[in-house]
Amino acid sequence: MVVNNSSEIVLSAVDKMSTAFDLPDTDDLVAPEQRLQEVRAMLVQRIIGLLNTNPEKLMAILYRIDVSEAAVNEIFVKAFPPDVPELLADSIIARQLAKAETRRQHSSS
Repeated sequence: MVVNNSSEIVLSAVDKMSTAFDLPDTDDLVAPEQRLQEVRAMLVQRIIGLLNTNPEKLMAILYRIDVSEAAVNEIFVKAFPPDVPELLADSIIARQLAKAETRRQHSSS
């Protein structure tokens, strides 16, 4: 995954994902792109756990953080089961980065 976003956008997205999925804090001294990779790894593990124990909660979180239902359905239909958590994590990250970019644009206007 290539990250071409400002530090502010990445950190905002990391914060929102950490809150939504109740992830532990990442090291503030690490570069934003590294923090994003750490959150991605934790997110994959959290998704695996939710898929195994409470898939309804996972779907509710995805809905609440506005990940496209069509994208989620496509992942579940077309992806091999071992790839689903990583693909979902990437969709979550992409959506949160897009939302952070939109927030930044609107706050500066």
